[in-house]
Amino acid sequence: MKFNKIIIWGHKLHSHTHSYIHYCFYKAFKYLGYETLWLDNNDNIDHINFNNSLFITEGQVDGQIPLYKDCYYLLHNCYDEKYHTMSNKCNLQVYTDDVLKYNLNKLEDFVYADYHGKCLYMPWATDLLPDEIERNKPAIPFNKNSKVINWVGSLGYGIFGNIPQINPFIETAKKNGINFQHWASVSFDQNIELIRNSYMGVTIVGQWQHEKNYIPCRIFKNISYGQFGITNSRASNDILQGKIVYNDNTEQLFYDAKNRLEKLSLHELHSLMDFVKNKHTYLNRVENILSFIERVR
Repeated sequence: MKFNKIIIWGHKLHSHTHSYIHYCFYKAFKYLGYETLWLDNNDNIDHINFNNSLFITEGQVDGQIPLYKDCYYLLHNCYDEKYHTMSNKCNLQVYTDDVLKYNLNKLEDFVYADYHGKCLYMPWATDLLPDEIERNKPAIPFNKNSKVINWVGSLGYGIFGNIPQINPFIETAKKNGINFQHWASVSFDQNIELIRNSYMGVTIVGQWQHEKNYIPCRIFKNISYGQFGITNSRASNDILQGKIVYNDNTEQLFYDAKNRLEKLSLHELHSLMDFVKNKHTYLNRVENILSFIERVR
């Protein structure tokens, strides 16, 4: 199935955490050769021919999205009543174990299709394309001389927060002479360099994500940037087929990771990066989306 255009409607880059997901869709569709536009409520769209376009949007930024009968709409958390009578739409949701309550079609590990309800469930992925991951492969398996662990992005309390889980890890790292540095916002290239230059790259989820088996994109990104996978997320360990370092106890996680990295071979690290390159980029997610839309249409 071929759309004339792909329209990413919503969060412009760096305006919201979801903007990085929109960026990844934009990047992947462009790479695949689609004419791809990234628009929002403030853009003048009078001159654009939207015939046979696929719109991808999110419920916080879809106020002025144009609705056409000859287009198709992929909606994430969009609950406005304007969509209720539309047949040319489907929904996209992030995978959690809640989907296992229903008799859905399993497309692959952690990707499920509800064809009757027109909803696709899947995790996010790394923001790098396969050729970028290949070029990113390091020459050493472990930065044993580094004295810092860099964390780029959000930390917080509350239902989706992870500070209670990450603090024991931070304290344990400090006891072992490794500082933890938090960076709220950096460029894409800086992000990669900060993670690559870290003593280790770690993904630590909070209670809600752990209980629901939500899979954070951080685990795929860290690996694609050149770090071995280290996490307290059971679902992340499962989707990566147990190839990474996993422990619920984040204090012990540091020691498990330290011991594993000291024995890690370059072949093991590159093989893990290949696994992400082949299965967990946005090219893989776009393939799932287009196949799903073709089926529900």
